[in-house]
Amino acid sequence: MRLHAFQGLRYDRPADQAGTLAAPPYDQIDDRQRDRFHAQSPHQFVHLTRPVAGDGGDPYAHAAALHRRWLADGVVAREARPALYPYVIELAGGAGKRLGIAGLVELDDARGIRPHEQTLDKPFADRLALLEAMRVDIEPILLLAEDGGRLDALLAADLEGAEPLVSYQDADGHRHLLYRIDDPARIARYREALAGPGAIADGHHRYKVAQRYAERHSAATGSAAAAKLAVVTSLDSPALTIDPIHRALRAPADLGPLAPLAASRAPFRGGDGRAFAAAVAAAPQPALGLWVAGGEPEVWSFGGGERPAVVVLRDDVLPALGLRPEAATDGTVVYRDNPEELWAQVTGGELGTAILLPPMRPAEFAAAIAEGEMLPPKSTRFLPKVMAGLIWADHDAALG
Repeated sequence: MRLHAFQGLRYDRPADQAGTLAAPPYDQIDDRQRDRFHAQSPHQFVHLTRPVAGDGGDPYAHAAALHRRWLADGVVAREARPALYPYVIELAGGAGKRLGIAGLVELDDARGIRPHEQTLDKPFADRLALLEAMRVDIEPILLLAEDGGRLDALLAADLEGAEPLVSYQDADGHRHLLYRIDDPARIARYREALAGPGAIADGHHRYKVAQRYAERHSAATGSAAAAKLAVVTSLDSPALTIDPIHRALRAPADLGPLAPLAASRAPFRGGDGRAFAAAVAAAPQPALGLWVAGGEPEVWSFGGGERPAVVVLRDDVLPALGLRPEAATDGTVVYRDNPEELWAQVTGGELGTAILLPPMRPAEFAAAIAEGEMLPPKSTRFLPKVMAGLIWADHDAALG
C-alpha cells in the first residue's frame, strides 16, 4: 500500500473536549441514536455522518454547508503541515492496546489493498451522495498490514511519553487516543514499513465509494481525492481479534442432509447464547453451532483442513440445505452479531434455525487474503471499531 501523511482536520479543542464530539461509525447508529447525538451538541460529528436537514431539505447539502461553517468559525481546524496520526485503542478492563496509524492510502493500488469479503450494496448510494456534496473524507476504514509487526515497533518508540490530541471513550469502555507525527524522516519510516500488501478489514463500502468518486472526477494520483482515509493496524498485532457474525434462517431447517459432512457432533446443554458461542469456539475446527427451534443445540465439527468455518458454511452446509448462493444477500440468511439475541429469537420462535460461527484466527484470515480468496458477506467483525470524528480529511488537504 502507499501511505501518505496529510493535513488533518479535527476539532480545535482540548483532547477530552474534542473526544466528546466524536462518534461511532455511521452504520452503527440507528435513527433514534442519531437524534440523541444531534441533541448533544450542534457540533457533534453525527451531524455530518448522519445529517438531517430542516424542512425536508437535502441532507447532503446540509452536511456540506455545516462543515464549511465549522471551518470558518474555527470549530474545526486544519493542521499546518501533513502528518500521520497514531491511533491507539486502550482495551477495556486492561486487556491491552491495539495500535494503528491514520493516514491517506492511495486508491489505485488494487494489488496492494485487497477486499476480503463480498459486500452488500444498500449504503453505497447514500455514502456516495454525501461524499459528492461534501468532498470530505469523514470516516476511516480499517486496513490490516502484512508488515511483520514493524508498525507496532515504530509506534511503541514514537508514543513513549507523548500526549494525545484527542481522547474518546466508547460505550464499551475502550479508550481511543489520537496522536500526531509530522517529522518527515519518521513519516518515511512508516511509509517504508507499510509498503507491503494489506487487506480491508472494515469499511468495504467506504472504500468502494471513494473509488467511485475518484473515477467519476478523474482524481489526480497523489491527491487527497485519489486516496482513502484509513487506520492501518498490523496483522501481527497481539491485540487483534476477529469476531464472528452469526447466521440464522427464519424457518426450521432439516439438518439430515448435513450428517455425511460432519466429523463429529456434540450436544450443548445447560447454557445460553454466549456459552453456546464459546463451545463452538472451543470445538475442533472448522465448527458450527446448529440449533433448530424445538430441538437441541449441537456443536458440529467438519472435516476440510484449514478452511475457515464461514467458508465451510458457504461451500458445503448451505448448499446441502438446498440454499443457493443468493441466500446470503437476499434476506434468506439473517445476520446477528450478538449470540444472546440469536438465542432469544430462536427460543421465542422468531427465528427457526441458529447457525453460530467461531472467531476467525488471524492466521486463517492471513491465509485467505494471501490466496486472494473472497470470503462471504459479513464473515468478520473487527472490534473495537475505529471511531469517526477524531481526525478526517477534505480533498483540499496537502499530502506528504
